[in-house]
Amino acid sequence: AKVQIKSVFEQIASNVFTMKDVNQAKVFITEFITSKGIDGVDKNTIVNNVSKCTNINQLQRYVCNSLLMYEGMGVS
Repeated sequence: AKVQIKSVFEQIASNVFTMKDVNQAKVFITEFITSKGIDGVDKNTIVNNVSKCTNINQLQRYVCNSLLMYEGMGVS
C-alpha cells in the first residue's frame, strides 16, 4: 500500500507546488485522492490532513513531508 501512496503524492506534488490558492489546492488533492483506489483509512487520513491546512505553505509542507515519509525518509 505504501508504494501506491508514494506514487499518489508523486503525481500531485508538482501541481500542488505551483498552486497559490489553498482552497484550489485542497479541492485538487481531495478529488485526486478520492478518485484513486487507495485504502479507505489512508484516503481518509490524507483528506482529513489536507482539510486542516489553513494556507498554501502548510499544504505544500504536508505534501512534501508525506512524500518523504512514504519514501522512508521523512521526519515524524
